[in-house]
Amino acid sequence: MKSKQRILFGCYAMVFAIIGDYLIGYGTIGTSSDPDAYMGISWNVAPDWRYAVSSVLGFLCAAMFAYAATELLKVMETEYNLKDSKLYKLFKIANWGGILYFAFIHIGICILPVVFNAGMEATGDIPTAVSMTMRVLKSELVPLAIGFLVCDLFVTIGWIGMVLKEMIPVKKWMIICCPIFGILFGNLLNLISEGLDSGSESFGWLVLYLVCALCLTKKKEAN
Repeated sequence: MKSKQRILFGCYAMVFAIIGDYLIGYGTIGTSSDPDAYMGISWNVAPDWRYAVSSVLGFLCAAMFAYAATELLKVMETEYNLKDSKLYKLFKIANWGGILYFAFIHIGICILPVVFNAGMEATGDIPTAVSMTMRVLKSELVPLAIGFLVCDLFVTIGWIGMVLKEMIPVKKWMIICCPIFGILFGNLLNLISEGLDSGSESFGWLVLYLVCALCLTKKKEAN
């Protein structure tokens, strides 16, 4: 396959991730002004199969993303001589980190609602089930936070810097084609319906890889 086709696997991977994100997040929890809401949040029991499917999709996403990321980084180094750039190194670290993070985040987050479901089944008491969930979350919080920092923040900084400095042939308005802007867009979607932001981070990665596939491979294909 050509480089463009290989890099597009990053987009296909993120389609799986987006589906998995919505299986985790949509219709599970949300802010609520209802007097019966616990901690100002509505806590809903969703079927466990959703989290099992999301975990499988996370693994598929990671495998396909690895294939795409390897090709993208190769193109950026050989065609655009970015190997020694600090901005590119941030971008590269983020992409290599994403190979592991995209699988872990689905499994790690999926554990939380399953624990909540188990707590509700055993006790029928929302505060108790939430307390059990929060205890598990505390043990996962550090790797989740590090993953977010390394993947989403690093790739956003590297991408915006390379675009603004014209190190890659991408129009400057395309700085928005990255995960952090995807998250910001997701917050706007939440104004329509709680939980619509679930796949927005993955959508940011999808458009990033789409832009790279369309813009960065022209030079190589022309040779």
